[in-house]
Amino acid sequence: MKLALIVVNYNDIIDTKRYITKVQQYQIIDKIVVVDNKSTEPQNSFELLKQLENKKVDVIQTEKNGGYTYGNNFGIDYLKSKNEEYDYYAISNPDIDISEEAIKRCISFLEENKKAGMVAPRMLNGDGKAIRRSAWKYRTIKREIVHATRISELLFYKVLRDGEYLEEDYKNPELKVEVISGAFFIIKKEVLDKINMFDENVFLFYEEDILAMQLKEQGYEIYSLNNINFRHYESQAIGKSFNYFKKMRELYNSKMYYHTTYTKLNKIQVLIFRLLHGIRIIELLVEVPVRKILKK
Repeated sequence: MKLALIVVNYNDIIDTKRYITKVQQYQIIDKIVVVDNKSTEPQNSFELLKQLENKKVDVIQTEKNGGYTYGNNFGIDYLKSKNEEYDYYAISNPDIDISEEAIKRCISFLEENKKAGMVAPRMLNGDGKAIRRSAWKYRTIKREIVHATRISELLFYKVLRDGEYLEEDYKNPELKVEVISGAFFIIKKEVLDKINMFDENVFLFYEEDILAMQLKEQGYEIYSLNNINFRHYESQAIGKSFNYFKKMRELYNSKMYYHTTYTKLNKIQVLIFRLLHGIRIIELLVEVPVRKILKK
């Protein structure tokens, strides 16, 4: 059994250095690849990250910032180019904290369960409190329509909560889920081979949902192991570099790609999504100035 850890860095050098310094000591991890996704801050990010290199840690850089899935594929392809084979890949944000024992238990679960293709511990926030959306259910058309605007969210909040797992569900030590957070998970190599790597057609948003559909199509299951956990500090370096309107455009583009590709959105539903997107833009024209005032 061999495990490689892929960590994509974008303008988050402090978290990345802290994280790699710790996990490189874990014996369960055979190789660590830090992928600098063409960081812009600081300008010498790549050179600074290169200082982390040793026999176990490789630091590489992409030619562009292609987003989450692009960066992870870049790291895995790098290992393949060196003819290095691994049975499992841990995909991780740099702004997390996880124990070696938690990683070992994830691997053991995957070893013992053939249908399980991907697994993650329960996700906590920096204060150690459980994050509600550590995992969630498939994004149905109905839930997406409700989630499209602030008004619909307020009116039909119960529909959104139906798309989430309850704390009662998380009491199960091994919970089969539909979608799980991409902050940290471990996936089998055989799964990546069958789904032909991560789908790079989205830059930001919906990456986990697309991955879940890829696994579903190949008959694999996803599990949340709730007796173990990791902390996610959510620095969100990429998100901070986007303004509200750019985020909304990326969200809409990813949503449309996901639904037209994986849930077969029809023409009427496409029109509904476009209309609701327009309403959300109008809402933002009011929200953004109010948020700026509240920050002062």
